[in-house]
Amino acid sequence: MADLATGRGDIWRFGPFLFNPAAFELTRNDESVSIEPQSLRLLDYLIRHRDRVVSREDLVDAIWQGRAISDWAISAAIKALRVSLSDQQKDRQYVRTVHSRGYRFVADVRIEGARPPVADEKDPPIVLVRLFRAPSGTTDTGYLADGLTDDLITSLSRQTGLRVLSYNASRAMAAGGPPANVAVDHIVDGSVRQLDETIRINVAILEPTGTQQIWAERFDLTRASLLAGHDRIGDRLVDVLLPGHESRRLEPRGTRNSAAYDAYLKGRYAYFRYEPAAFAEALTHFTQAADLDPGFADAYAQQAYCRTTLFVFGLPGADKTLDRAEALARKAIDLDERSALGHARLGWVLGYLGQPEAVTAAFDTAIACDPHDPEVLLAYGETMNRLARPRRAEPLLQAAFAKDSYHPPSWEFPKGHTKVLLEDFDSAIAHFLSVLDRVDRFIPARVQLARAYWEAGQQDDAIKMVEEIRLRAPKYSLAHAERMFPYPVAHERNRLLEALSGAGMPMVRHDP
Repeated sequence: MADLATGRGDIWRFGPFLFNPAAFELTRNDESVSIEPQSLRLLDYLIRHRDRVVSREDLVDAIWQGRAISDWAISAAIKALRVSLSDQQKDRQYVRTVHSRGYRFVADVRIEGARPPVADEKDPPIVLVRLFRAPSGTTDTGYLADGLTDDLITSLSRQTGLRVLSYNASRAMAAGGPPANVAVDHIVDGSVRQLDETIRINVAILEPTGTQQIWAERFDLTRASLLAGHDRIGDRLVDVLLPGHESRRLEPRGTRNSAAYDAYLKGRYAYFRYEPAAFAEALTHFTQAADLDPGFADAYAQQAYCRTTLFVFGLPGADKTLDRAEALARKAIDLDERSALGHARLGWVLGYLGQPEAVTAAFDTAIACDPHDPEVLLAYGETMNRLARPRRAEPLLQAAFAKDSYHPPSWEFPKGHTKVLLEDFDSAIAHFLSVLDRVDRFIPARVQLARAYWEAGQQDDAIKMVEEIRLRAPKYSLAHAERMFPYPVAHERNRLLEALSGAGMPMVRHDP
């Protein structure tokens, strides 16, 4: 069906709002509205197809380019748009849900001519930083490329004149260009190679299609100059993307020790693989980073996270208690009370220790330190699940997905966990299957899926899932499940154990 409006010079007025698709700008009573790029893309699509109900499948194809996106992610995106439009009354003024069919934009829309540009008015350019490339099979430069990508995204996103797509978006798009419906003004592209003692970094800025280069520069660094080199590359990019703009310096990374920073990047690269052996490897690197710089707060915070993971999964090298993990998280906060990572990791540990009030305080402080970090919101939500507070988890997870629609597969798990606690088994099963379609080794999803099957009356499927868990993790038992999901509420703990026991999981304890 043809769009109702096709001219990109048109401006759409509805209620007190004015939406300029060409400028990618929304105003209310002539004042700019703070709104995420994804919400603007969603608004654009809904207005263009306002003559009909838009299905969830339509939105997946148009906004997410057909990627595997859950109903929750779509609902969170719709909710974020409604918040920006102040459309939160029961009787929706703008975006109405049509039960079992989808959504429709219902406000009257007037099409106006293109607004003449205001002198010196500029829309912040949107930037995609592609994952920097490294020669295949070279782990020595792979972690450097990953760390540089993350550093540049963080550095550029702090500039008031730029809008930068997230690290998860960069990973989702890999080396390709942005989808046609994602408005991007510039693509930052680059590669990292090691030549003897020299680390050669090639950086380019491409126009939106990714086919034409508009700037390029080469930087030769050593491991000792990585920190300063990353800053220099970020500054040069700002010079080109925002001519005449004074670069806003990042807050200190927590270390000025290049060797400690190098070890930290290796640890971060390892734990993002989300593999059992990788957590032990990551812990070694983070420990080395803290040894090289005893004042490096985030290195202690990441040790706390790795030790918690080893403990919960019962992996080789795990501590027998979480005492050390908690002490490391607290040390990170003692060293830097503004470390969002430190407070978030402390909240994660305390969740397993069953301290709900302390968990809330830790995560609320983390959000206050960095209100834009979706990973903190996600960890907060899943911790609430493990404290058997799914209704508290739900809005936190919705906020996490509204801030970043591009996410790793494991992010789907907390949403399924919330649904199984709320006894919405069909939704829970769909979420867990979505996780396993992309990360079949993710044992927590298999455990909760077996539980969801059993409680939904699908006993045969539950038994098969427990058998699959036992094949992949022969020592896994009810004791491990109880450690992994330490519900402080007896009813929830009993639900889990009764379901898994009924499906055939043994109660054999295997100490790590």
